[in-house]
Amino acid sequence: MTAVTGRWAIALIFAAATAHAECPTTPDDAVCRPWSALLLPTAYGAIYSPHGLSTTYVGGGVEAVLLAWSDNSSAFGPSQGRLRFDLGLYDSTGSEPSLGTLVMFRGGAQVSFERNASRDYGIPFFDVDLGGLWTDTVGRRYFVDAGVGVYLLHRRSLIVDVEVNGLLPFSDPKTFAGVTSRLGLSFALW
Repeated sequence: MTAVTGRWAIALIFAAATAHAECPTTPDDAVCRPWSALLLPTAYGAIYSPHGLSTTYVGGGVEAVLLAWSDNSSAFGPSQGRLRFDLGLYDSTGSEPSLGTLVMFRGGAQVSFERNASRDYGIPFFDVDLGGLWTDTVGRRYFVDAGVGVYLLHRRSLIVDVEVNGLLPFSDPKTFAGVTSRLGLSFALW
């Protein structure tokens, strides 16, 4: 990167940080009205790629969103987020012997970077989870994972998110540490 390009990139970052597209103090559109929802069912597809194994695991699962919220205001804290618990089933994509079918469970939170996004799409977030994975051959391994993602759509009736996480197990990290990614679809039943 040249010095001129670097200066332009820095200038754009600081210029974007000063943009103001906040919701008004008396919200008159659906995006600016605060809401919260309980027990949103979610279906997701995911990939898990452990660094110490020569295979990738692909699967999916279900998630219970215990609490989801959106509050596009200048109040303290992130404007969007959710607390969740999920359970997934993964199978190896490799042709060589693998660890067999893998079960992964985790619970954690997603919270947006922004305080007053004033939109219901393209909202970046970070997440952190505590969970475990299990196979017939190696048993159970507990882990922590964290990463970043984007709420492609964040509405009361429908949430679509994509995330990428780094997974760090508490035992045998050389084998099971890796990267996970997922695409989730949450919807309100009521």
